[in-house]
Amino acid sequence: MSAIAYVDGWPQPYPLPAAEPYWQALQQQRLTYQHCTACSQTVWPAHSHCPHCGRQTLEWRESSGRGTVYSFSTVMRGPTPAWQAIVPYTVGFVRMAEGHYLFTQIEGDPKTIAIGQPVAVRFVQRGDQTLPVFAGE
Repeated sequence: MSAIAYVDGWPQPYPLPAAEPYWQALQQQRLTYQHCTACSQTVWPAHSHCPHCGRQTLEWRESSGRGTVYSFSTVMRGPTPAWQAIVPYTVGFVRMAEGHYLFTQIEGDPKTIAIGQPVAVRFVQRGDQTLPVFAGE
């Protein structure tokens, strides 16, 4: 495993080969996921083969960027100076309209975030990487 790289204080993701198209799409402010053409299942996180049927019939599709809050937690003490600068911030799982769950930052007043709340993606720059964050619609 390699060391975590930081740019402007932000930890940068380690792009696994199967997920490289995901990271490239984010740089263009597009949110993508994998879909298996053999069994019609959504696949997330990225794989080299379908974890549902075992076939290597995965294609990348663009997400609607919409979902609902599935779970969340508000962080009051950031682990690094960059995260400390934005506390409080909320992270959690968003159930995407396409059926998969994405762990992400959820923006907004922590008192107003609720399970089941509709959210939509927007993109932020963190170091060299564009990342998806979600906020109430």
